[in-house]
Amino acid sequence: MTPAPARLLHLTRMPPSPSGVAAYAAVFRTALAEVAPTETVALPPDATASQSFPLAGRLIRRLRGPVADPGTVLVVEQAGRGLAEFWAAWWLTRRGARVWLMVHDVPALSGGAFFGRLLDRRGGRRLAALLSGTLGRRAERGLLTRAERVFCLSPSGARALASAHGLTRAVEPVPHVAILPPLDPPAARRVILVPGYVASADDVVPLLPALATLPADWRLQVGACPDDARDALVRAAVDQGLADRVDLLGFTDEAGVRAAFARAAIVVRWRRSGWSHGAGRYAVSGPLIAAFAHACAVLTNDDRGAAHLFERSGAQVVEGADALIAALATLVRDQDERLRRAAAGRILVESEHTPVAVAALLRGGA
Repeated sequence: MTPAPARLLHLTRMPPSPSGVAAYAAVFRTALAEVAPTETVALPPDATASQSFPLAGRLIRRLRGPVADPGTVLVVEQAGRGLAEFWAAWWLTRRGARVWLMVHDVPALSGGAFFGRLLDRRGGRRLAALLSGTLGRRAERGLLTRAERVFCLSPSGARALASAHGLTRAVEPVPHVAILPPLDPPAARRVILVPGYVASADDVVPLLPALATLPADWRLQVGACPDDARDALVRAAVDQGLADRVDLLGFTDEAGVRAAFARAAIVVRWRRSGWSHGAGRYAVSGPLIAAFAHACAVLTNDDRGAAHLFERSGAQVVEGADALIAALATLVRDQDERLRRAAAGRILVESEHTPVAVAALLRGGA
């Protein structure tokens, strides 16, 4: 057990930064504030600004006084290429600062500790990779060893982070925090939501012929997507006579995102090519957690970090397009089944993912 903190300094970027970490941190801060008085130490909104050794120096100068107080804990949101926050935390822990690390891109930590803007360009990346794989790797393991606590958002991610860095210390999985919204009656909703970011029209087009077979009061709403995907979806909706039942929401602020989930009866989080290859293998989808919090029934093949929640949340795993279409039709036509699954997700969030519930876990290890 470590001493309970008297004050938390939360080093992160915050909305309106486009960073996904910023969106997460804005909600996680509500849990931190339940643990101790919390002050945000804001990083520049643009995530690439963290590829800066001068910014690391400025953070060290700003924070070394406050973190000298043994009651103060620095909570660092650490994502790939977050070099400024990584090196600041590394330096401060070497001088005895109490640091809690929330690691977002497990099993990576800094994403390459020497890929600063000076070297992250043609002619410099080979040297950056060499330094990151040797000196940087030792620095990463040093920070992970010295940090008072290390968190990530899934049990599988915790295991992967410990294994990748040869850690003998605990890595703590912490539930993705969610704010419980007031609910419109789920039975009255008639929206199928595909939340952004939608990278390809191929991940939505299979829903259009299914929509055509559903009662006319059901609509499909699609979150942010690139221009080429948007144009392809518009064409497909027009070709299938569904233009008046498909809404492309585009980029919206956080209030707009919450409103979209509040309207949705069913949330579809599905990719034709799947999710588990490449980076983000252990990521926990914020849209999935939001869907559970808003009492939406969920159809997904997102088998990454949130997969351990599916049985208890009522989420239905669908692999191919045919299975997706069949499951969607069943949920639309079987209201009792849809509401049962929606209620299970809401109950899960109420029990484990609220700021109060997460704060209790954080206090329990302090």
